[in-house]
This record gives sequence, C-alpha cells and structure tokens, in this order.
Amino acid sequence: MGLTLDTSALIDLLRGDRRTLAAIDRLEGEGLTPVLSSVAAFEALSGIEFTRSLAERAMLELTLKQIPIEPFDLDSARRAGQLRAELFRAGKSPGAPDVMIAGHALAQGHTLLTRDKGLAASASALGLSVVLLETVQRA
Repeated sequence: MGLTLDTSALIDLLRGDRRTLAAIDRLEGEGLTPVLSSVAAFEALSGIEFTRSLAERAMLELTLKQIPIEPFDLDSARRAGQLRAELFRAGKSPGAPDVMIAGHALAQGHTLLTRDKGLAASASALGLSVVLLETVQRA
C-alpha cells in the first residue's frame, strides 16, 4: 500500500520536521510506502523556481530521486473531480493541486498524509484514509 505525501508533508520532510519524519517512519512500519503524485512534485518544483534557492532545489531533487513519483491519470482526475465537487458543495473553495493530490490517493487506494484539515475531512467522507499531521506554528 502507498502513502501519498501531499505538498505540505513533502515540504515538512524537506525541512526535517521531526513530527512528519516520525509519522512517516511509523506509517512505513505499518507497511505503507511513501509516494508522490506528479502534482505534488510540480507544486514543490514551482515553489523552488519561485524562490530560486539552489540549496532547496538540490535537496528537493535528491528527495524526488528517492521517493517514487506516480502520474496523475484519468482515474485520479475522476476522483479529484468528485472531491472538488464535494468541497464546493460544502462551501469551500479548494486549491486544485491539493484536490488533485487527494484524488490521486483515492484512485490508487493510498493513504494521504497532509496538514490540510479541510481537505482531510472531505477526503475522508469519500472513503480516503487520511493521516492528519499536526500543524506546526512557524515563526
């Protein structure tokens, strides 16, 4: 089984956040293999391009070589569409990349690792297994 890291979990991993690292270790111990949707890779890479940080780019590129990246396919698009419609019905206006990552996890039968409480609640309602990371206050 897979553990789809959303972009918030990927960023935490890159920053060495202890709670995120501990959660990933625990979930790997339960047989879940960390993976990334190509959408999370896109979102992280676009952030690096914006900041132009060579150190962050090198760290991200190394991480992208270590974690399998799965494509966002038609099944993922269908599930993401269902999730986004559900969020709209609930009066929320979700960002497309987050919904696409969750849709990918749904289509693949993965567990989603995220810090996004709203996305977690709605995705859970559609049957997605979600592990919600604690929100870390950053200075």
